[in-house]
Amino acid sequence: MKIAPLIRELSLVRSPAFDMLIFFVTGRCNSRCRHCFYWRNLGAIYEGLSLEAIETISRTMPVFSTLLLSGGEPTLRMDLPQIVEIFKRNNQIQSVSVPTNGLRFEAIATLARQISELDTGLLVTFNVSIDGFAEIHDHIRGVSGAYDLAMKTLHALRQVALEYDNFRILVNTVICAENYDQIIDFAEYIKSSGLVDGHFFEIVRGDPPEDGMKAVPSAQLKAIYQKLVPLQETYLVSMGRRRRRGLLRVWRRIADVGNLINRYQHQWGVYSQGAIWDFPCLAGEGIGVIDYNGQLRICELRDQYVDLSDYQYNFAQAWNSEVIRQECATARTHVCDCTHTCFIGLGARQNFHARFLKAPWLYLLYKMGKGW
Repeated sequence: MKIAPLIRELSLVRSPAFDMLIFFVTGRCNSRCRHCFYWRNLGAIYEGLSLEAIETISRTMPVFSTLLLSGGEPTLRMDLPQIVEIFKRNNQIQSVSVPTNGLRFEAIATLARQISELDTGLLVTFNVSIDGFAEIHDHIRGVSGAYDLAMKTLHALRQVALEYDNFRILVNTVICAENYDQIIDFAEYIKSSGLVDGHFFEIVRGDPPEDGMKAVPSAQLKAIYQKLVPLQETYLVSMGRRRRRGLLRVWRRIADVGNLINRYQHQWGVYSQGAIWDFPCLAGEGIGVIDYNGQLRICELRDQYVDLSDYQYNFAQAWNSEVIRQECATARTHVCDCTHTCFIGLGARQNFHARFLKAPWLYLLYKMGKGW
């Protein structure tokens, strides 16, 4: 049995080095989601940065692991493969994730193929956003027929997954006041479809255009999270079997499920109780955000930013600016702890207590049938 992967996985020393970039590649969008936290930044004129500017940004960035291409609707940029290629070449990214509303199923499938072909060692994930069954999804997204188009996208992407071993399909659902009463039924339906490799859930965040979208009752949210864990465990185990062997597979099952429970506990605590995380936020260290207009910030929910154009798109110089360093220090004080999966997940992965003590303990309690 190869032990090197297990040793790397269980390494106790984790550097808070830059690990993930969330890049809003465009402000254009073809839906009008009623729970969108980014709605003030959307518009037909917000095309995004040029490939030349992106090349400069990438060349002045360190090597990092994960690139998340967001928007707007990122698949409205048909040059996404070129953008991914830039970061693969300059930064040796290991995975790229593309969230999409699924309204342009043929174009989305084309982009998925083109990106998957760039490098078979690059893990490519397309996350199709579906918030419930047809009537409620179309209502939330503000587009008639959005659900049917998103389901066509899932079928088109399933064909891509059959062609490329490095491609996977996820569904992402935002829990909000409009859909919380059908989340479990919808999750079970998606699981039974056999179309996806995973299904993930975010509680509505930020400042959506309709304040009422955040009115999810605390008790119901907690119950939803508890019922989702067994459903999601089946996905996590399946993905683990595809990618891991031996003791590493056993450990990752414990870690993945334990981390999922820990994330849900944190999301529920912040959303319902105003709680703070029990590990530091690494915004400004391990993770950063670039907006479609070149504004650099530590988190999309923070107001302070620097314009990369003021630094000739030199990421390193902008990242080490006084504004960004002060924002980083502020994030570590827990004054802005949020419910964002990416930030909670990264903080937990690079925290000894969360990774090696709390996650296994939560997994054990879960297997013993003890809730939280």
